[in-house]
Amino acid sequence: MNRIFLLIVTILLFWSCEDKTKVTQELDAIVISPASSILQTGKTIQLSALLIDKSNSAMDLPVTWTTTNDQIATITKEGMVTAVGLGQANIYATIDNVQGMSEILVSDSRRRVLSEMFTSST
Repeated sequence: MNRIFLLIVTILLFWSCEDKTKVTQELDAIVISPASSILQTGKTIQLSALLIDKSNSAMDLPVTWTTTNDQIATITKEGMVTAVGLGQANIYATIDNVQGMSEILVSDSRRRVLSEMFTSST
């Protein structure tokens, strides 16, 4: 009888010592790459979203892609941007209330594209 009691106590002791803490990742930031692009009409570029949690580790979650102006740049659910009209649009990757942004400038000529690159960097 004592052996059974000791066995039960030992089992309960080990069971109560299990680590029951659940590690959860909480999204802190979304970084889109590239952060900005200059495209000619009809060209495409693939964006990628890096999701970072509060402990600075990468996460793997689906994001929702949106554009501020689909007359300038469209975006697929996979993050492929297509330049469709002249101007500027922001592309957002969103999860809940966390967003990352990439700026897309659509220009009509290579000369204008190079000019925009040099003037926007100064």
